[in-house]
Amino acid sequence: MTGAPTLVRVEDADGLRSLVLDRADKANALTAAMLADLRRAIDSVARDSIGMVVLRSASPALFCAGGDIEEFASGPAMLAAQGEGLRDVMLALARCPVPVVALARGKAAGAGVILLAMTDIVIAAEDLSLVCPEIAFNMYPVIVQAALETKISAARARQLCFSGQPLAAPAALELGLVTDVLAAEAFDALSARRLAFYAERREALAIARKARLRMEPPDALAARIASLEPLMHENFSRPGVQDAIRAYLARLRGARAD
Repeated sequence: MTGAPTLVRVEDADGLRSLVLDRADKANALTAAMLADLRRAIDSVARDSIGMVVLRSASPALFCAGGDIEEFASGPAMLAAQGEGLRDVMLALARCPVPVVALARGKAAGAGVILLAMTDIVIAAEDLSLVCPEIAFNMYPVIVQAALETKISAARARQLCFSGQPLAAPAALELGLVTDVLAAEAFDALSARRLAFYAERREALAIARKARLRMEPPDALAARIASLEPLMHENFSRPGVQDAIRAYLARLRGARAD
């Protein structure tokens, strides 16, 4: 009997814990179960004597398309489960006692943008694009904005959330959302080299992480998220929003069938 596929792989080596999103057939769209797996893996780093967390995709073409729309559109229970899971991952990343590095290329949307915003370092390919697509469904991504504001100004965060337009890697570097931009055609080799550079300096990165924990108390972020969560649910309750999501899913299924 074959078990369910592991959509978040946890790989430990030399004090580094790699969290690998492995659902390329669905663009690494995050389910509630995947979010729970991420949260558990992050929460256990101290117990397991991990010195650095690395977040990446198994796919060479993309990072993460966001939350699994089909799952959260299936009913209020799954919408709540995904919302709680995303909140828990954000707070786990905010409270993580060790530095968190992301390797990212291709598309990062919605919750994928949140994951990148909550890390300390983002090593990006030049083909990375970040997008907040919720405005296309007449929704406003309040939780994405909260995550973005951990790295950039509120005004720039709102600009990204309102526009719904992709932000290319060089522009993300200029804003401070990513740390390094590397050539896409040699990204695997170049990112491995850059990751090794940071891993060799993990003690310095650990000081930076401790400073962030003191200057940006996770409890303040938790309070902000708690205040915004009702607005996230209000997004979905307004007339027309669920119809727009269903129409999008119908187009998506049609494209897959073709």
